[in-house]
Amino acid sequence: MREIRCVLILWLGLAGLSGFANTAYTVRALQAPATVSDPSSSAPVDPNKAPSEFNHHMAGWALIGVGLLVLAGFLSPQLRPLRYVWPALFLLAGLFLALWSDAEIWPRGNLSWAWLLQHDQEARQHKIYALLLIAMGIVEYLRARGSLNRFWRIWAFPILAVIGAAFLLVHDHTAASGANSPEARAYLVNPALDADGHTPAVTASSPPSAMDHSAMDHSMMGMDMDHATMNHADMGHSDIDHASAMSNSSTGAPSPAHHHHMTPSMLLVEHEHFWFMVVGLGVALFKLISDSGFFRRNFVSYAWPSGMMVLGVLLVLYRE
Repeated sequence: MREIRCVLILWLGLAGLSGFANTAYTVRALQAPATVSDPSSSAPVDPNKAPSEFNHHMAGWALIGVGLLVLAGFLSPQLRPLRYVWPALFLLAGLFLALWSDAEIWPRGNLSWAWLLQHDQEARQHKIYALLLIAMGIVEYLRARGSLNRFWRIWAFPILAVIGAAFLLVHDHTAASGANSPEARAYLVNPALDADGHTPAVTASSPPSAMDHSAMDHSMMGMDMDHATMNHADMGHSDIDHASAMSNSSTGAPSPAHHHHMTPSMLLVEHEHFWFMVVGLGVALFKLISDSGFFRRNFVSYAWPSGMMVLGVLLVLYRE
């Protein structure tokens, strides 16, 4: 029990350090004065924020459950059969992430998986994480049954964990999915619905009916078009730049005169993913040492499930 307490204190200290750093960063970001030119000061609330946080929280609770069941099996011989149970939590978390991680991808949305394979980097990474979780569950179940040779029994889980941690370095929450682009129409599962699976709303840009044409006031056609023509010769350079920026904004193209702006929320997400990676690498290392028997101390066996619980806590506390 003393060794278990030491391991838990170690991991909880690391989690506390991460939580303190996140809190300090959030407070500093909120206290920063917002300027008129700051794009984040007038940005609307991202509708994907709550579902994204929910996905992280669900994965976190699953990892906490894995850690608790593994530790329970280590502490009591009567609970040893739990080693056949906790791999199912990896499977369930992976299936949930595969089916529910992205609002626009089928079955939750209306875009086929061919879209994310070719165009949507963030959704593609979510599915990779789902496959990694499913693979971990299968590997650990086979390991509990004794169906793996020595190499895969020792290396399979650490390799999968390191791959997942490495993907956190390139996981991007800032890129647009492009689900509402004209190109995405070719990937709709049901062409009668939009990318989110809803009936498309009739917009002002829809072509007017014949009755609308007949009711038009044709006297408007005689208006003086010269007054509607912009005199570019009288425009200042600042006006031209502003018009160009507005045009780029409306078409979704990046302005050549401006660099990509990282908002405090984006930087906080990057910071949180960095700590996910650090704890994930620690879990992979301790799992490798435990399964290989390289360092035969009881606390090593308790270290990796404790780290799994710490990673779960960080995911439950995740905010965007």
